[in-house]
Amino acid sequence: MSDELVRILKSAIEVENNGYATFSKFAKQTQDENGRRIFERLAKDELEHRAILEKQLKAVSEGAGWESVHIPKSEVEQLLPTVRDKEKRLKGESGLGEMEALNTALDLERKTAAFFREKSEEVDNPKAKDLFTRLAEWEDAHFELIMAELDSIKNTGMWFGIPEFRMDGTF
Repeated sequence: MSDELVRILKSAIEVENNGYATFSKFAKQTQDENGRRIFERLAKDELEHRAILEKQLKAVSEGAGWESVHIPKSEVEQLLPTVRDKEKRLKGESGLGEMEALNTALDLERKTAAFFREKSEEVDNPKAKDLFTRLAEWEDAHFELIMAELDSIKNTGMWFGIPEFRMDGTF
């Protein structure tokens, strides 16, 4: 099974490299400060994911077996319940490009979370399952953050999928 784990880990590292490159590119292209910070944070998280996976790859490749890894809540996961910066909204043409970038990022996070869930089902090692499940949860938090930013830009009245106001005017 170690050959299979090596293959899976190498694929996962490539996924994280792709995420890092994409988010770094979007951070450089995004003019809105809040949007740029989101992409920078996402890029940093992808590097953290890659480091975790590379450590596992080294251990498995050297025959040490799968290491048990505790992954604490990321900064994004900790921020999700408190993010409510509604002051900054993107307007005009620059908003279109940034919305496209956010939509691309949303799709990437959805696919990455699905990738990690799929890998958690493919492996028999409980520690590997736990790691891939935890990475999927981390990607889910990224998805929610991006969705909240899109809702803010679109001025939908939604915050993390919850209506911010009711039609009868009560909050």
